[in-house]
Amino acid sequence: MLKRILSRDCIMASALHRAIRLERGGMLRSLGQRVLNMPAEAHRSGCRGMHGSAILRAEKILNKATPINPSKGGALQDFDMLQDLPRPPIAIDAVVENGFKLSDGTTFDCADGTRGCAILDGQVLTWDYTKYCTGIDIGVVDIAEEGLSLLGLLYPRPELLLVGLGGGRSRILGPATRLRIMNLGYTIEATDTLNAASNFELLATERPRQVIALLLPPTV
Repeated sequence: MLKRILSRDCIMASALHRAIRLERGGMLRSLGQRVLNMPAEAHRSGCRGMHGSAILRAEKILNKATPINPSKGGALQDFDMLQDLPRPPIAIDAVVENGFKLSDGTTFDCADGTRGCAILDGQVLTWDYTKYCTGIDIGVVDIAEEGLSLLGLLYPRPELLLVGLGGGRSRILGPATRLRIMNLGYTIEATDTLNAASNFELLATERPRQVIALLLPPTV
């Protein structure tokens, strides 16, 4: 008799446990269905409640991703790392047909293409390239040692020499001239005059007193 009562109680307990599990499963399925049927905005709101700190941090980063400062020219200008550095004492604002417009408001006149200029340590000097340069017509420019004598007098020595080889055709600096300048301790960058003038301000701003330039007239 006792065995039958215990067996009946076990069966009832097992049935009750199974019913509870089925009821819980139904509730979970019902909850899941309601979540799936929620509008997208409400769903995001619910997610924000569960992971609010992570999502808020992400929103703050996204809000700062495209800073705009109209006084400095917009978002792209804000990434200019050199914008707050002072300009070199002398820079070239524009290359004109017969010379260079300088940042101090003056214009260097190339005298109908018969003279170039040297820019060093805030000074602009006339450089009579016609006495020292050969090979301009064939595209391989060599500069006599006398034409580079000024470079040997500078102390402390600047790091970089920009050479502008005129315009209108492609030219390179002759190997003998390159070796001569390198032996004086300079790194050389030789391009056409337009690019050399454009690069001068950028490089001289980045490395004050470490960049000088020798420029043939842009019309040569």
